[in-house]
Amino acid sequence: MRSMTGFGSIEVATHHARIRIEVSSVNKRGLEVVVFTPGDLARLERQIREDVAEAVARGKVTVAIHLEAGANRQARSLDLGKASAYAVQLKSAGKKLGVQGGPSWSDLLGLPGVVVSSGPMVVPADDRKILAGVRSAVRKMVESREREGVRMVAGLRVHLQKMEGIRKKMEKSAGEMRRRQGQRICARIQELAGEAGVVLDAERVVREVATAADRGDVTEELGRIRAHLMEAVGLAGMRAPGGRTLEFLIQELQREVNTVGSKSGDLGLTRLAIGFKSELEKLREQAANLE
Repeated sequence: MRSMTGFGSIEVATHHARIRIEVSSVNKRGLEVVVFTPGDLARLERQIREDVAEAVARGKVTVAIHLEAGANRQARSLDLGKASAYAVQLKSAGKKLGVQGGPSWSDLLGLPGVVVSSGPMVVPADDRKILAGVRSAVRKMVESREREGVRMVAGLRVHLQKMEGIRKKMEKSAGEMRRRQGQRICARIQELAGEAGVVLDAERVVREVATAADRGDVTEELGRIRAHLMEAVGLAGMRAPGGRTLEFLIQELQREVNTVGSKSGDLGLTRLAIGFKSELEKLREQAANLE
């Protein structure tokens, strides 16, 4: 499994521009793709979203494209109309303020819109190269998610091993608890029968004791916990996305261990159930960032 946190970047050069593409992702229950492009490249947003959706299944993925003019881009021109308008306004302001002389060319060239590009920095012919760069940056992001996922899965396995160890202790404790309950109930029934002078049928006593002991039996719950843990261990060894399935298993484990705790009449078993839930919460925190 992969983490949902990752980053990848790449630079692409076209005839008139340098393009830096950055792809980052953070955790989210579903898939959300956010694309930031300069106006000239808005036409690529749909394809970028589709490419990201093919690469990842979960997470909030942000694709940002930064556009800069290339070193060989020299096609610039002057907007003389805008420069003239600036000059008139500056001369008029100078007279009102008592400032001698008018604006110089260096003053005018620094004003917005006086020096303009004669054409777009990117053209449709560049689209294929730009999209290839986006896919490359997405691959780098996915690779970083995989590296982080390896570390997270190692921690996940540690928690699963601890939970399985606690489950075995709960299984042993539950068996001992059931035997003690049976003995205690049997002794109490015989005590009450003796006080009342009633002769008990041995077979009926056994049935009543077994029925009473079954009310606190957690064998089925522990069996389901074992099955869920085995499935979670199997998910940890998969390369395919399994974060959602793991979150579902955690919900089922939470339900079963809560039942164990509520049915338990033994303090030791209750404490083990609390320890299991503590490890389960740590597992939940990690699963929230797994794809």
